[in-house]
Amino acid sequence: MKKIYLSLFAGLFVSQFANAQLTLTKAANEPVVGNTESRKGYDSVGVIPKTTGAGQTWNFQNFTANTNTTLSTYTTPASVAASAAFTGVTIVEDQGGGNYNFWKATATNYELLGSASSTLTFNYSGSSAIAAIWPINMGYSNTDTYSGTVSGVASGNLTGTINTVGAGNGTLIIPGGVNFTNILQVKTTNTVIVTITIPPTTLTVKGIDYNYYHASQKFPLMTVSYSDQGTGYTGSSSLNMALITGLNDKNFDATFQVFPNPAKDAFNVSLSNSNNENGTIVIYNSLGQAVKIIELGNASVLAKNIAISDLSTGIYIVKTTLGNKNSSRRLIVE
Repeated sequence: MKKIYLSLFAGLFVSQFANAQLTLTKAANEPVVGNTESRKGYDSVGVIPKTTGAGQTWNFQNFTANTNTTLSTYTTPASVAASAAFTGVTIVEDQGGGNYNFWKATATNYELLGSASSTLTFNYSGSSAIAAIWPINMGYSNTDTYSGTVSGVASGNLTGTINTVGAGNGTLIIPGGVNFTNILQVKTTNTVIVTITIPPTTLTVKGIDYNYYHASQKFPLMTVSYSDQGTGYTGSSSLNMALITGLNDKNFDATFQVFPNPAKDAFNVSLSNSNNENGTIVIYNSLGQAVKIIELGNASVLAKNIAISDLSTGIYIVKTTLGNKNSSRRLIVE
């Protein structure tokens, strides 16, 4: 299966992180309790960009949003009863619907201890899967093996190999045409062999993720995922919802964000607009006076860089309207 996901924080920040080559670190990129990662699915147009190497351009600007969304919340082990089965767990990724990933963070490593759902538990009790040894930059490479048990509606054992590589750098163009330079592409290949006892079954699953990181946020701006369960590779793409700010009747207020905040010269917005409704942004000062009105048009993806260098230092309200929906956020101008 192929999956394409976009972070809903991306078209919001471009200019201030365009110099030094990006390095991922524990302090900047490792999840902590309270973090959330929301992602929006996208359908591909033609060949999906995933080339590796230096100086690449990965162009996703013509991809179209679909209805797939995912949300992960990072919480304490004490808040999830199933954590007791995972020795050494320090943080739990709650994916919703009773699905969890159990992680162990050390001074240098970020390790997956297993996962659990309402029907199956994969416990890497023999050896954890090291997802990262900090720092990660262009040229980084690490391979780790892991093993454990399967329990629930089926029982058995598993073994796996995970390889993580700092595979490329360059420019990422997200849906809507917003460009990000100084991107680090991290390629992860994960192969797991599951042996079920009754009935005797062996299943091999291979997954490949291409994650595109930018210095403006912790999680990848964009992810392209492929999986092969013996019938050939299929895939999908996603964008970090903090980047694209997908808007609909259900999640408009929850996902609309302004970034960076505080801001000095400009901020960016990129809004998913599947119903092709007219979009408008109005910026109000502390007296309630409208100081800027920006028409966004009605394209399926609305991307805009908004200059604020002419605004005085202070606190402003950014109100975005899409059709008959609206949401407001506070913006601090430095």
